[in-house]
Amino acid sequence: MQKLTNLFGKPAAALLLVATVAMAISLQRCTPGGGEDTAEEAVAVETVRATRGTLEQTIRLSGDILAGRSVRLFGQIPDRLTDVLVDVGDPVLRGQTLARIRDEGVQAGVDQIEANLRASRVTLVNLRNEYTRTQRLFEAGAVSSQTLEGMRTQLEASEALKEQLQAALSAARASSQNAAITAPFDGVVAERYLEAGDLAGPGFPVFRLVNMRNVKVLTEISQERLGQVRVGMPARVTVSSYPGVIFEGEVITIAPVVDPMTRMTRIEVGLDNRDGRLKAGMFTEVHLVVLSVEEGVLIPIDALIEEFRYVTNAPLLLSGAAEAGASLAEAEVFVAEADTAHLRKVRIGVVGKELVQIVQGLEVGEAVVTVGKYQLSDGVSIRVRTFDREEEGKEEEKGGDR
Repeated sequence: MQKLTNLFGKPAAALLLVATVAMAISLQRCTPGGGEDTAEEAVAVETVRATRGTLEQTIRLSGDILAGRSVRLFGQIPDRLTDVLVDVGDPVLRGQTLARIRDEGVQAGVDQIEANLRASRVTLVNLRNEYTRTQRLFEAGAVSSQTLEGMRTQLEASEALKEQLQAALSAARASSQNAAITAPFDGVVAERYLEAGDLAGPGFPVFRLVNMRNVKVLTEISQERLGQVRVGMPARVTVSSYPGVIFEGEVITIAPVVDPMTRMTRIEVGLDNRDGRLKAGMFTEVHLVVLSVEEGVLIPIDALIEEFRYVTNAPLLLSGAAEAGASLAEAEVFVAEADTAHLRKVRIGVVGKELVQIVQGLEVGEAVVTVGKYQLSDGVSIRVRTFDREEEGKEEEKGGDR
């Protein structure tokens, strides 16, 4: 009995009291609203406020630069080159003589035809006079109709021969003019294939002439995106030779067929190249501006829940489409309200590389979760660190950090 009294005496009672208080504190920490430890259970996230700005939706392609015009020039006379007057890189004007071909044989032919034509004209004059005299004799009854008819036949044959010689002379003179290879347009000599003394002819190109004042970018687009492209659509082109430089152009040609093997369609983008910086054969990156919006509500594309992040075929938001009730792509975001995250449905308009336009469901200034969203559920407590895109580097600590 004495031992039992000693067990529950003052020392034992004090020990029991301490244990009871410790248990109460532990239960309090496990109870919602129990103080400082509750804030530690809030999910740490980062948010960005929705802003208003301009956004473009683009299609990224790659392609090669081609000359605006490119032709190969041939010699029309099968003979040797006597003079080559220009070289690679030389600018030339339309009609300028670039090379000459030996044309002694052609010129001799021209001289021969001219001589035959002169003789034919003399013969024709004599036959006409003879026919006039025969006709008078026929009217006087001195010659038969058969004689008159024979004279008429000779006259018509002589006239036909004269016409043939005139045609042959025109052709010979044209061939003589072909002895000079001339430029069909203003341009630059891109290639020279033959030297003076080489044999020229219809099967032997002498030069390749290009016009680089305007160039084309040849690229291809998949049939899935073909419906988003139209002639006249703005395009921006970049080349590695000029970092940071953007060349403005537009779509000038869309092929009327799709390659059955690749399901791709060829398109051409026209560019002004008066400064001559772009060269044929350069590899380029092309950005077709499918759509642009001004004063739109914008958030980072990282704020979209994963299943909505990669929206590649979002409907195009045309002018007035939202007011007309057009069907737009739906998505979900977590919106930070006070110290709580709420799941909200929104509608997407223009999708950019890093930003996305929100057409419905979000207002400028509202904060959306970008980091930590996959640890959230609707209504969960959060501890927020907010970044303002308009004032980079400015941070606002809210929630449990306050």
